[in-house]
Amino acid sequence: MGLHFRKSFKIGKFLKINANKSGPSITVGGKKFKLTLNKKKVTASLPGTGISYDAKLNGKKKPKK
Repeated sequence: MGLHFRKSFKIGKFLKINANKSGPSITVGGKKFKLTLNKKKVTASLPGTGISYDAKLNGKKKPKK
């Protein structure tokens, strides 16, 4: 268990920006549907149901040395 950091900024009723050690993420939605985007993946979920879908984002691969 280590030290964790997270800060959230709510902009309007349906938009939240989260900042943590791994980078920022944006969450759009409310009580019925949420869509979260960060630099590694996109998550769509139905809160309270346990149903969610994750999709990895393709990034530029570093060339091997």
